[in-house]
Amino acid sequence: MPGFVRSLLRPGGYRGLPYAVLGAALTVPVAPFAMPWALLSPAGRPRVLLALTALAALLGLLGLLGPVRRFGVAAANGLLGTSLPSPGRARSAWPERLRSGAWLVLHAGFGGLLVVLDGLLAFGVLSVAMWLRGDQDEFVFFGVTTVAGSWTVPVAMVMLALAMVVTVAATRGFRAGAEALLGPSAAERAALAERRAAVLAQRNRLARELHDSIGHTLTTSTIQAAAAADLVETDPAQARRALGTIEEASRSALEDLDHVLGLLREEPAAKEPARTLTEVDVLAVRAREAGLDVRLAVAGPVAALPAAVSREGYRIVQEGLTNALRHAGPGAVDVRVEAGPDHLAIVVVNALPGGSPRPGRRGLAGLAERVEALRGELDAGPDGERWRLRATIPLRTGA
Repeated sequence: MPGFVRSLLRPGGYRGLPYAVLGAALTVPVAPFAMPWALLSPAGRPRVLLALTALAALLGLLGLLGPVRRFGVAAANGLLGTSLPSPGRARSAWPERLRSGAWLVLHAGFGGLLVVLDGLLAFGVLSVAMWLRGDQDEFVFFGVTTVAGSWTVPVAMVMLALAMVVTVAATRGFRAGAEALLGPSAAERAALAERRAAVLAQRNRLARELHDSIGHTLTTSTIQAAAAADLVETDPAQARRALGTIEEASRSALEDLDHVLGLLREEPAAKEPARTLTEVDVLAVRAREAGLDVRLAVAGPVAALPAAVSREGYRIVQEGLTNALRHAGPGAVDVRVEAGPDHLAIVVVNALPGGSPRPGRRGLAGLAERVEALRGELDAGPDGERWRLRATIPLRTGA
């Protein structure tokens, strides 16, 4: 009850009135098709009842249409303040259609009833104004003629209070009915959860792409810029090479960034940059120019690897070199890529940073997700005085 009283003091409690007006208005385009049915019965009440029955049947059939249900959800969210999920444009099942048709009938019926009732109650409020203006000396209430006077003031207040109570109660009823009959079914909730999971997975993938590409470029460029600043006077040629490396790495990162932003904007976009293990030597060269002593060993038919496996392998090597450069600093790094008949193995080994591991937690978490998506295994941690990153990805279903 306290909640109902609070609704009387809030504008949102009266959302049901415009929603009722909409429901009454929905009967206007359908009424001409229902009126001829009244001619099939004798004059009197049965004829009116038949016309109302035909009107309800036509509204129910109209509610079976998918666009009508989407309109009903949008109207409930906009006018009643509900948060019903959009049913989408997929073909709805018959149970959902029947619920939508039933709600359209109830919306129109109770909407028209509320409009009429509030209109009658509003007459009591208007009677005060007519009495004060002297426009009317008598009023007829339910067939009884009475003389206008000060008694219209308390009557108007009572009728206004009744109108407020009825409207707030109707608003609550409309909200409950809309959530029950226009809300998603169990199957629709499952489909909605799947769509949300797909969107979340896509966002996580894009976050990994940005972390791997941009993070690697920024780390390399920062170190190269510092080196160029130290060598600009003593070894200008080496400084120019460092600046050239920064330019090349930045251009590559911009391509990746353009692709990811195109996906976020859902634009027809630029082709995804093809970074595969066939370019792992380019990663090694850039890392060497940044100060790492990269000893790269590639074995097996790397060029024949599946495209998805080769792309993820490239990112694994990239992240391993980035972490080595970021946390251990310039030094020796052993990188081995082995493409066997049944699996791809990648191992990156570098010195521990200051005798204790400080891996990039977010980067390793992203790598773990990449490898797990390909049914592989990732192992990263200290191995004696060195840090070892090893990833194994099967190339066959049964591997």
